[in-house]
Amino acid sequence: MIRNAVTCDREKCLALYLEPEDLPEVTRFEDVMVEAGWVLRPAADVLPRYPAEPEVLAHLCPACAAGRGPVLEHGGCPTCAGPTEDLDTGSTCRYCRKVVPHLADEWC
Repeated sequence: MIRNAVTCDREKCLALYLEPEDLPEVTRFEDVMVEAGWVLRPAADVLPRYPAEPEVLAHLCPACAAGRGPVLEHGGCPTCAGPTEDLDTGSTCRYCRKVVPHLADEWC
């Protein structure tokens, strides 16, 4: 299966978002990406030394958009591929703060 993916355009950020495997065919990847917290901004606002061309857009991961990035290491976060910590509330990303709740039978 071929899946769409997006990477963060901020320098030195390793964030990655893969298209969910169960995405219905009628759903656009761009809509799901934005719903997950990814942001599109003019590239000149995000990338240093990039020419000011308003039609050229850059992708920012949720961590960089919130000022907590760049993501510097990979892990199990489904939103930015950053490392996660197991907390009482669920598996929480150290960068974008996405929380994936624990299933009742796996967290005791």
